[in-house]
Amino acid sequence: MNNQLSDISTQYRKFSKGQYIEYTQFNEFLDFFEDQDRLSRVMLQGVGIVCGFKPNLIYTNRIVSSLRLSQGVAVTTDGDLLTLNNTNKISEDLYVSDLKTIDIESKDYTHFKVYDDFKAKYQAFRNGAGKQIELWELATAQEADSGFQPISNLKLEDKYLLLYLESYEKEVKPCRGVDCDNHGIQQIRNLKVLVTTAEGIANILGKDRIQPHPLFIDDIMGYGKQERVIVERLIEGQGIDKKFLSSDIKNLYATVLKNNDYGKIIFEKINAIAQLIGLPTAYYQGFKNTLESFLTQSAGFQYAYDVVKDLADTYYEIIKLLPKAFTVNLPDVDSFPKHIMLGKLIPGTQLDFSRHQFYNSAVLDDEKSTQKVKLLISRFVQQAQNFRNFPVTDNGNAQIKITPSQKLNPLSNKAVPFYYTVNDEFLKSWNFDKTGNRSFRDNLGYNNWLSSEAYVIKPLDFNIDKNSFYNIEGHQGMHYQQAFDLLNQIKNKEQLGFDVMILSLEELVDNKDMFKAYFNEYVEKHPGLEHKHGVERGGTFIIVHESLENPAVFADFSLPYICCTPKVKIGLSLPNTVICSEATRIPFTVIPVNGVVKATVGSDPNGVELDNGKYFFNPKLVSSQLYGQAIGFTVNGKPTNCSIKVIAEPKVKVAIASVAYADGDSTTATVDFTVSGQDFTNYTYSWDFWDNGGWVTMNPNSRGFVSYTFHNLNPKTIPTIRIRVGNNGCTQEIAIGNWYNVPAAPTITVENINFSNGINCCEGSTPVIKAEATGPETVFIRDGSFIIQGTGDGPSTLMYSWTKISGPAATLSGVNSPELEVKDLAAGEYIFQLTVVDVGSGLFAKSQEVVVNVINES
Repeated sequence: MNNQLSDISTQYRKFSKGQYIEYTQFNEFLDFFEDQDRLSRVMLQGVGIVCGFKPNLIYTNRIVSSLRLSQGVAVTTDGDLLTLNNTNKISEDLYVSDLKTIDIESKDYTHFKVYDDFKAKYQAFRNGAGKQIELWELATAQEADSGFQPISNLKLEDKYLLLYLESYEKEVKPCRGVDCDNHGIQQIRNLKVLVTTAEGIANILGKDRIQPHPLFIDDIMGYGKQERVIVERLIEGQGIDKKFLSSDIKNLYATVLKNNDYGKIIFEKINAIAQLIGLPTAYYQGFKNTLESFLTQSAGFQYAYDVVKDLADTYYEIIKLLPKAFTVNLPDVDSFPKHIMLGKLIPGTQLDFSRHQFYNSAVLDDEKSTQKVKLLISRFVQQAQNFRNFPVTDNGNAQIKITPSQKLNPLSNKAVPFYYTVNDEFLKSWNFDKTGNRSFRDNLGYNNWLSSEAYVIKPLDFNIDKNSFYNIEGHQGMHYQQAFDLLNQIKNKEQLGFDVMILSLEELVDNKDMFKAYFNEYVEKHPGLEHKHGVERGGTFIIVHESLENPAVFADFSLPYICCTPKVKIGLSLPNTVICSEATRIPFTVIPVNGVVKATVGSDPNGVELDNGKYFFNPKLVSSQLYGQAIGFTVNGKPTNCSIKVIAEPKVKVAIASVAYADGDSTTATVDFTVSGQDFTNYTYSWDFWDNGGWVTMNPNSRGFVSYTFHNLNPKTIPTIRIRVGNNGCTQEIAIGNWYNVPAAPTITVENINFSNGINCCEGSTPVIKAEATGPETVFIRDGSFIIQGTGDGPSTLMYSWTKISGPAATLSGVNSPELEVKDLAAGEYIFQLTVVDVGSGLFAKSQEVVVNVINES
């Protein structure tokens, strides 16, 4: 008989009133709805064993007396729903089937006989020669007739159990009498419990296009874990006094890789799975050749170990999903259309290849297990072919990066290591969920150039609460001190919770730095160190170099705890936080007093000076590249909150462009100045034109022009003009003298000059100059600003100049007007003073000091 779904009905007719119905029309109607019902089961639910149908041999006096088969549910690829049943009611009508019940827990089969499928001639039971395979039918005591014999006579070793829905059309005898309408063609459906041999089950499996599954590959669930490298064994095997080389540590990793044959067994298992489900395989020999070439270097050997470990982790993700990965999108309807395999009667393994699983439809695969397995196989292939064979040396372009990752999560949720060539295809295979959400470029990693998102490019600037691990990359091959400084610089800037330690294979002499240690001694004290490709939160990251002659980092390890935090208080301070580049050196206050002070910046020189056992900061020893930057410091390798900023001293030139004298008046002169020099417009300028301490603020315009008019000059005592050029506390002093040339006096004839009202031309009066200033005593930061009001009393030619004597940084507006506005406040005490200058006479007056306290809270 043909399978029901081999030819399906796609349409039917509705019947009209009074219509004569042909049997073909009525059968078409039935076929359509039956086909839809079967297709719904197969395509939208699944095929195979849903539950139950567990066989159990029952023994009496050590002899098999029956086979107990539990009730169950199964669906064939032809859409038949199979359950065990018993006859519940015998039909009284010759042409109506008996009624069955499925309300049973199990059935005990006690008898058997040879089965001949001569009626249905089911193709799955036919071998290549067209002959039927060996089959035996089982029956309960109630069902057995004279043709059956006790099951104890059947040898059950190496036998397999089947459910078979025997389906055929019963032949109809010629119609006689008047009851032909009751006959029809009877569709026989007999559920048989059959037993076959190993050869028979192999024949059935050969025609099954669904049952072959990776789960049934021999030892496929065996996890090929990477062997650990335990560094302490070096010390245990050869003693603490043995001088080790980098090659000794390298050999530890190379030996593990060779013993593991570079992950060959994992490649074989992955390729077996890939071939079974029709995916590309991984090229093992090319991968092995790449690793062997990579291992010729003195550094980077740990990355070869890492990539094999990555492959093992990918394989582990796959085998965890395999038991759930039984999704079939379009089941082959000819795979098991009328039978279900129930497995070996006496199984040797827990997972039986001869027992059908339930192959659910994709619509029921909420976890997408099958799709995940396929993506992970693709990732394995990508990992094997995208491992970079790169030189692990610092060519001047090396860059250290710390990337937040995960400690225990699957590799899919970890950051992408930097030793892979990253492209879109690679990233699409890394994380199933991100690929499904079209955010595959958001995978964190060292090589993040494919993404434009800030949280991918600079992940440490964003929330990393859920990240328990830091990938640290780019340091191997770099000078150990440079790597140490850069790691601490990133760690301190981003406030990351781990320590950094330097180990030397060369014994250290008079070492006071608690963040440096001799490799042998350190490993003996901390035997748990292990290479992790980074460090977990709260751990210690350890970089290893060979000696001062060979300072390149060749390996790294980590500990799950902070090992180097000082037990004594660490402190460091300087008298100033800002200093001029040409100032004299200032002393550090160091705790402990014998602590070693170092700058955290990479450039040299950096200003730290040791003189007779005492540390000083000498701004003259700071590279100009560091001007304007905050320079931090460590004590014994431990970061401190001490920092200082070196400000470049202004280097400008002030010259007199011209001096213009009033006609016939040698006591009045207008002087034009030109200011020049790099960045001259960024500085502030104070002028003491009369050399009497009356400083006024006058900044040049963008062309460097400043002008001032002198009145009542005494040609016999011409003042030296003094200028102070300021740059955030750094001051350049400039003095200009000998600028006055006595103009030629005109010849004047004096005749009969009369002075009225007793005024004498040679007599004069000295003006009186007064300055007053008032302001608030207390201001809150939340106010944002405050105003100080000044007044001046004297001639009409008064000039105003405000000075901030002390206090935190602030922005001043109106420094040359009576009213001064102070903005951008900080908590603290401010002191201001107003200077009022008479431009005509050069006389000036200073106000009393105005003290304003700025506080945080009301």
